[in-house]
Amino acid sequence: RFDMIITIGPLIMMKFVVATAKPFGVPVTVSMNPIMIDGTGMCGGCRLTLNQDGKRVTKFACVDGPDFDGHLVDFDEAMKRGTMYRDFEQHAREAHCNLMNKEVK
Repeated sequence: RFDMIITIGPLIMMKFVVATAKPFGVPVTVSMNPIMIDGTGMCGGCRLTLNQDGKRVTKFACVDGPDFDGHLVDFDEAMKRGTMYRDFEQHAREAHCNLMNKEVK
C-alpha cells in the first residue's frame, strides 16, 4: 500500500503516473522543474494551468512551485505549450549541425 507518490521527469511520464494512481486515490506530487527556464516567472515558459475547485488557475512552476498536486495539473496543455517552438528549434539545430559539418579550408 502506498501513501503518496512523488514524481519528476518528462511531462508525458508524469501524466501517466498521475493517471495510474488516480483509481487508487493515491496523492501524487509532481515536480515541474523540467519546464522551468529562467526561474523568475517573467518568461512564462513554466506557466501551468491547474484545475482547482472547478476553476482553471494559472501558476508558474518557478515561483509557485516547482511541486504541485499532479491530479490538478493540465498536462495536455503543458505538453502542447512545450511544442510551440519546435520548428524554430529544428531550424536552429540544423543550422548548428551544418555549421559544425563545414570543412575548414
